[in-house]
Amino acid sequence: MMNDLPDRLRGRAGALLILAIAILGGLWLVGQATSDVLEARGQIAEGRALLARTRAAANRPPLPAPLWAADEAALLAAFRTRLDGLMNGRAVLLDEAHLDPDADRPTAPRLSATLRGTAEGLHDLLLGLETQAPLAVVETANLKALRPADAETGWPTVMQLSLSLRGALVPAPAGTDPGGTP
Repeated sequence: MMNDLPDRLRGRAGALLILAIAILGGLWLVGQATSDVLEARGQIAEGRALLARTRAAANRPPLPAPLWAADEAALLAAFRTRLDGLMNGRAVLLDEAHLDPDADRPTAPRLSATLRGTAEGLHDLLLGLETQAPLAVVETANLKALRPADAETGWPTVMQLSLSLRGALVPAPAGTDPGGTP
C-alpha cells in the first residue's frame, strides 16, 4: 500500500505542511528584500560621503601657483618683484638676489636672496612668501643679528636673512604674465 503525495497533503497535517512551506518562503523573500534595502542604504551612505568630500574640495580655495617664468632672467625678475611686493610697508631691505641653475633639476633652479630688517619684518616676509600667491616654499633660511638694539637711540635689532627656494621654468602659456598665476 503506497500512499500518494496528494493523499498525504490532505487533512490537517497537509495544511500545516503547506502553511510552513509558505511561511518559510515568505520569510526568505522578506530576508532578501531586507538584505537589498540594507545594501542600498550602505550605497546611499557611501554616495553621501563622496558628495560631502566633493563639496568640501570644491569649496576650498585654490592653491596659489608657484613662482615660475619662461626663462632664468624672467624668473629672477619675478622673484625680485615678489620680494619687493612683500617688503613694501615692512622694515626690510633687499641686499641681493640671484639665481643658481641646478644641473640635476634644470626646470627648478634655486633662487637665493639676502635681506636685512627687523625680526618682525623678516618674519612677515617669510610668512608672505609661503602663504600668498605665487607660492614659494623656502628650502633654507639663515638668520643672524647684524646690530643689537640700542635703547638710547630706540633702534631695533637689525637681522640678516639669507634664504633659498626653488622656482619653476616652464614655457609661458599664451596670454599670461611670467611670475604670475598661469
